[in-house]
Amino acid sequence: MKIMSSDPIKNKIFCFLFLFFSVFVIQAQNPSIEWQKCFGGSYAEYGRSIIQTSDAGFISVGNTQSIDFVAVNNHSQIEGSSDAFVVKLSANYLTEWIKCLGGSNSDNINSVIETSDQCFLLSGITGSIDGDVTNNHGGTDGWIVKLDTSGEIIWQKCYGGTGSSDVIFKTIQNYDESFICTGYSNSNDGDVINPEMIIKGWIIKIDSLGDIEWSRCYGDTIKSKFYDIIPTNDGGYLIAGKKFLNGFNVANIWIVKLNGLGNMEWQIDYGSYYEEIFSIKQLADGSYIGIGETVDSVVHLNTGLVINISESGVLNWVKQGDNYWGRYTSIEVDSDSSFVIGGYGQNEANNTSDFLFVKMSNIGNIIWKQYYGGLYTEELYSFQQTSDEGYILSGITSSEWTGYHGDYDVWIVKLSPETGISENNQIKNFQIYPNPTQEILKVKVDPALVNQPYQIFSIAGQLVLSGILTSETSQINLNSISEGVYFLQVGTQTEKFVKIK
Repeated sequence: MKIMSSDPIKNKIFCFLFLFFSVFVIQAQNPSIEWQKCFGGSYAEYGRSIIQTSDAGFISVGNTQSIDFVAVNNHSQIEGSSDAFVVKLSANYLTEWIKCLGGSNSDNINSVIETSDQCFLLSGITGSIDGDVTNNHGGTDGWIVKLDTSGEIIWQKCYGGTGSSDVIFKTIQNYDESFICTGYSNSNDGDVINPEMIIKGWIIKIDSLGDIEWSRCYGDTIKSKFYDIIPTNDGGYLIAGKKFLNGFNVANIWIVKLNGLGNMEWQIDYGSYYEEIFSIKQLADGSYIGIGETVDSVVHLNTGLVINISESGVLNWVKQGDNYWGRYTSIEVDSDSSFVIGGYGQNEANNTSDFLFVKMSNIGNIIWKQYYGGLYTEELYSFQQTSDEGYILSGITSSEWTGYHGDYDVWIVKLSPETGISENNQIKNFQIYPNPTQEILKVKVDPALVNQPYQIFSIAGQLVLSGILTSETSQINLNSISEGVYFLQVGTQTEKFVKIK
């Protein structure tokens, strides 16, 4: 069979395309940005939780300190205070509605779920006694708000006592339409029994209208916090958080298994210096994967943490991330029990914090790792796999993306599905950033590649730019090419990037 042409130009094109698509199939499995949007005002906004909704749209929750732009209806006019901030997008990522919820003091939403009746249940904290908030017990209360599909409040309730720290982080819905909420409390009155009046992990069960069925604190005389809760296969619950030791700023992972009535069946208390778990999932084999943060005992910097626990509560293994100044914050499990972890950390390519996405095998080996960000700070707090097998992400940015307002904005990012077949273990000799980018692509190369040529190809394989890398950190001006997906080739290695408006 004749493959090569007698035409030397066609032969060069054929060789390039063979190399191009070979590299693309192997290396392009990392998800790429399909679209991104900024929401906020002149001050700080935080996108703390995001989900895809049953109408194929998205809802993001967090808080805002702004009183302008899309946060003009902020109830809080006190400098440094905030309102809960809710953004609803359509499947076409158009803004359907934005709501500021709360009162004249600080209010914040930590997480959101869609309920069985296609409404939204928000979990967080309130320090207000006016506006949208009623019946605050004093200090800060845990706050649950149920919204309809238009963002209007169906009901809202405060939970806690007169202590200064009653907080709800996460709520899940049970099969009987009731809800289980987790967080922490230092109250010993109102809805809370806590004789020591120290911060303790706190679980409350409420019915479909928000009325309390039972409330319980855990931890005896040890300060603790709960961050996540999941249902288990036996009808109970698994809770993840941390336990402080000896009153100092030293903490251990604390994993607690409860039965359906809230009674403790087993617990894991593990750590060496400072560890905590923010999110946990159950794998197909019954074991659990928890992710969070640890402090490296050598360099004393915070980094990501992954643990695996058997179904009966035995710690199987522990893995520490290789990125510093960051943490893992969210996790999704694939059908083959591999998992994707989201968080943030210092990107060595630009020495700033970026969204961090890591895929691991079911035994904790890294399959691929990808940063997403701009010139300044990005932190990823929440993500979820979407119906098209891509991902929707929410966090903060201070980079000047299109639509950026100032300080920190909520940054919502849609990633493509994972593509490719296998991981290429070849070490890259260059890095690119920011990615996506608007005008300038920075390229950091090994010294051996200085004064070497580069080429940029479109998704169709057309050469659109070329030049020489004149230093270890070079800048490529992209003003002459339109927005889209491109590939930078240096030597035999190729890296994908996205140009945006």
